[in-house]
Amino acid sequence: MTTVSDGLFQYGGMPVGLGFPFNIGNIYYVCQEANSSVYDYMWKKYKDRTYDTDGSKILHTTIQGGLDATVANREDYVIVCTDGSDYDLTAALTMTKKGVHLICPGGFTHGGGMPGNAVRIHQNTAATSCITVTADCVEIAGFFFKGMLDSNIVNLSGSRWHDYIHHNFFGGAVTAGADIFIVGGAADVYQSTISDNYIMGGYSPNAAQTISSCVGFTSASSGRNLIARNYIVSGAKITVTAGIKTAGVTDVVCDNYIIESVDATLGAGTFTESWDGTVSTVYINNRTCMDTAAESGGTASTTHCNNWEATSGNTIIEAS
Repeated sequence: MTTVSDGLFQYGGMPVGLGFPFNIGNIYYVCQEANSSVYDYMWKKYKDRTYDTDGSKILHTTIQGGLDATVANREDYVIVCTDGSDYDLTAALTMTKKGVHLICPGGFTHGGGMPGNAVRIHQNTAATSCITVTADCVEIAGFFFKGMLDSNIVNLSGSRWHDYIHHNFFGGAVTAGADIFIVGGAADVYQSTISDNYIMGGYSPNAAQTISSCVGFTSASSGRNLIARNYIVSGAKITVTAGIKTAGVTDVVCDNYIIESVDATLGAGTFTESWDGTVSTVYINNRTCMDTAAESGGTASTTHCNNWEATSGNTIIEAS
């Protein structure tokens, strides 16, 4: 069995342009065996190679296998290979180790903007998240997430700090009015960043349905989160109670586009409120594309700056 001291530079494994820190730990790769041409290449490149520091295998065939190989606080990276087929799930992926990065470099298209369909993670079990995060300082970037019916997609579980979720596409689905958010947490989430994502409330295969929020931090003890530069879309036949829900203190919501779906075939989607926050939530440079840009939260003349609605000739949105 061949061991290596560094799978990053010796084998050219570092994706460029993603802002990697200097203290990188081990790099693990994930490639499905059914993706034969790519897997054959990866197998020839890595075979049964392991790191001499801990004996862990470099190449894995499942995302969870790659995550399980990581070590907390070492800044390990799990790099997922592009595939023409979904990475199908029957249970939620779990990220349990601090400082782990889950990345799809192929998803960073258009200069690092909206993600492509390089890796689509598809949950196949109803009411089950795609990823449950129970660790701090983790990163999730570059994926297409296809959620299963009536479930959160990324669930920041328990008291979480400094998680970073960016440059992903999220598509939800609902069969009955569901108390779900697409990305967020119901417990005490602090100083996390949700940025540069395309987040769709979903679609309904049945009658029109309602979900709670696209981005939701729903505990009053959460706070200091940044929600920035996201495209937040209702989805056809979906009513979203609040596009962005922040129940804690001193969250910053900036440069987001909140868009109601227009679909003549399936039916339009709506937001009851574009956002809903506390008196200390700050809203800056947000735009809404909807019939009625209702919102609540914030403090008049203090926490709202340069937010615009599409109705009445692009009028300014003030705190209610």
